[in-house]
Amino acid sequence: MSYNKMKKIFIHIPKNGGMSLRHDTTLKKHILLAEPRNHKSPEYTKAVLETMYKNGDHHGWQHARWRDLNPDLITTTEAFAIVRNPWARVVSRFMFAKKVIEGEKKINRFQWDGKTYVIHTGKSDYADISSFEAFLEERHKWGNKKYMWHRAVRGWYPAYDYVSDSKDNVRCDILRLEHIDEELPKYFGFEKMHLRPRNVTGYKKDYKDFYTKETIQIVADWYKKDIDFWGFDFDTSATKNTYNTWKVRAK
Repeated sequence: MSYNKMKKIFIHIPKNGGMSLRHDTTLKKHILLAEPRNHKSPEYTKAVLETMYKNGDHHGWQHARWRDLNPDLITTTEAFAIVRNPWARVVSRFMFAKKVIEGEKKINRFQWDGKTYVIHTGKSDYADISSFEAFLEERHKWGNKKYMWHRAVRGWYPAYDYVSDSKDNVRCDILRLEHIDEELPKYFGFEKMHLRPRNVTGYKKDYKDFYTKETIQIVADWYKKDIDFWGFDFDTSATKNTYNTWKVRAK
């Protein structure tokens, strides 16, 4: 199978600005998404769907990790992903959960392999949003469950997991959400571009204001691998191992 060398695979880590990128008219013809046709097997796609359906979740197929994709594709096509300050990302996920539960009740219908799936989203018990501290405790319920990297609210997997291979080598170029308007056009060789925000939660409060010393440490411990590898601090974007600072890829 041959693939368009002019395109790059986009590994969409949830709540890292990916919807803005996926819907950008300039980028659409330059990127490949983690659609079912690009998954490593139909069995993988179906397993994700069945798991999400049982949990009352949308399939979220496009959040597949690098190593979940077709080997012929990932060995012949460059891939990239966007990372974000972990503390900011957790707050974004919390606010997104509140938005979904408090105001975005939806009925999703779709078909796969001759079967119709109906999923009701926005149920009150979908996540504990009674407080930010309560939401953080959800990590113990969903944190290591298989296929939950496909979820925005219930997905507690580190960003590193999305962009690495089975030997734990990073296989994607890494851009930073906090500098995306500068780094994205540079990466694709465009003169300039500006992504239109999508799927935003609408909160105006600084993410740092959600935290206490205890909750700062909870996130630091949970996302230690991301923080160590990309050099995050509580109030900074990634400072190392990004496309802007490091272009050596594992072979």
